[in-house]
Amino acid sequence: MLGSVLLLVMAFGFIFFVARGCVATQEATQVRKYVTNADSQLSTSSNMGNETLQGALQRANGDPARLDAGALQSVAGEADALYVQALTNGEVPPGFEDAHHYLVSALGIRARATEQLAQGAGDADGFQGTLAAAVEDFRLSDGIVRNHYLPEVQDALQETDQLRDQSYLSEPEPFMDYEELGFKVAPAAVGAARDDPNALHGVQISAVEVAGQPLYPNGNVVLTGSDEPIFFVTVVNGGEVPETNVDVEVILNTRAERQAQTATIAQMRANGGTATVEVGGFLPGELDETAEVTVEAGPVKYEENPDNNTVTGTVTFGM
Repeated sequence: MLGSVLLLVMAFGFIFFVARGCVATQEATQVRKYVTNADSQLSTSSNMGNETLQGALQRANGDPARLDAGALQSVAGEADALYVQALTNGEVPPGFEDAHHYLVSALGIRARATEQLAQGAGDADGFQGTLAAAVEDFRLSDGIVRNHYLPEVQDALQETDQLRDQSYLSEPEPFMDYEELGFKVAPAAVGAARDDPNALHGVQISAVEVAGQPLYPNGNVVLTGSDEPIFFVTVVNGGEVPETNVDVEVILNTRAERQAQTATIAQMRANGGTATVEVGGFLPGELDETAEVTVEAGPVKYEENPDNNTVTGTVTFGM
């Protein structure tokens, strides 16, 4: 009898270790697949900018009338396809969520900027300004990849004990060779405007939603059933210049504790550009408790009127 029990224990132990080994192998494979796919997406994006887009600009030789609008539209379509592919990726490994956010942001910025170029190809007078703004966006996307995405991936690889997969991680080239565009562009012009205290700077919150319900100023949202205190905050840039790294903070004051969570908008276009961020990670309050909520965007540098940066209200935790 004792021998049978011992044999059964050994069998279960063997199955446990085999199963754990299979899970570890599966997780390692998922990480490697994600890193290689993301690297391929960034390489494809860089090649698209350095070859197809740069070639179309250089062939125009500084004359907007000679631009190949079809080539620009083709690049815009490919850039958008890469962005959608990253945005809808449902196989992001645990621990790589922050890195993936930066990847999506960089590809999204490139998609929007290339679409602006394609739309501006027929505007001979305004194309220089459109190109200058696009170059600023492309430089921003390069910085997001270099300074945020790659370090986040390396940290995630270390935390998941997959450092050996760093060999699949490479820093892609900048999106374009900005000194060889064939057009005279002052790429620092937009950046200089961001630091101009005489320009109009200002962001404001246009909408807040909690579990699909709007949270109006001084209003209340009742959470019931499986509703979670996850906030979707829409911010508008009412200034004359683009803004980058705009922080959005949500503070939830329950009886138990003061909770604060922050999300960052990587980039906002000038004159009405909008962006929506998700802010979650809050612990729910007690049953029938009404907790105060404060949502704040910015303020950005040189903003003179921060009165519309904040929305306050309450959330009630119901049945």
